[in-house]
Amino acid sequence: MTRILAMGDIMGKAGRLCLDAMLPRLRLEHAPDIVLVNGENAAGGFGLTEKVYKGFIEGNGIDAVTMGNHWHDKREIYDYFPRADRLVLPANMGNVEREDMGLKIITAKSGVRFAVMNVIGRAFMVEGNRDIFKALDKMIQQIPSAVRLRIVDIHAEATSEKQCLAWYLCGKVSLVYGTHSHVPTADERILDGKTGFVTDLGMTGAYDSVIGIRKEAAMLRMMTGEKKKFEPATGDPWLCGLVADIDEATGHCTAVKRLRLEMDRANA
Repeated sequence: MTRILAMGDIMGKAGRLCLDAMLPRLRLEHAPDIVLVNGENAAGGFGLTEKVYKGFIEGNGIDAVTMGNHWHDKREIYDYFPRADRLVLPANMGNVEREDMGLKIITAKSGVRFAVMNVIGRAFMVEGNRDIFKALDKMIQQIPSAVRLRIVDIHAEATSEKQCLAWYLCGKVSLVYGTHSHVPTADERILDGKTGFVTDLGMTGAYDSVIGIRKEAAMLRMMTGEKKKFEPATGDPWLCGLVADIDEATGHCTAVKRLRLEMDRANA
């Protein structure tokens, strides 16, 4: 059995500090074999830098970093991506050249090989994203049959789109989870006894906010339309994600548990 720990959108410095503080305890408590994060908001709330990526991989021991619609916000990532062997881009996004940029096959420290895929939604997102189902079909065809442990991060706005895709992938992959909304959903389950699923992992970051952004600026924009600069919030950090167990022989999920931990309480 292989245990996966996956954590939702790491939002800015508050999210990184929350991860730093809480991951050691989670490793002791759950003993995960594979640890994943979504890093598209990790550097200043928008995008990812080489320094932050290396902090995840070398400092936190993260096995793979998935992304989303902000993957390109820090221009340095274009030059760094070819050297980042554990960074997974949204395969069907309009500015991602090839579907295989959304697939990484990695060997965990335990020796088990696993595939990580990242796709982006089309509903209520920017125009130009390619067909999400076709992108996944192409990536799945590239995975060796011996690699039974397969994980998909759907970075999407619409809950219905995430759930449709999860059912489409049922039995084809081990675990499907949504990211992007920064709000955890309480619907973790195993579809047809095969594929673990939760509509959205939620954000790891400051919840004294509006989806991780300082609430004053967010409310001002909502109320007046004034576009004051958005900055990541810092107060009331939580870590959100899930723990799932996968049978390596079948690739089926046997257990899934949602995580929602407040940093101060968890470390008191």
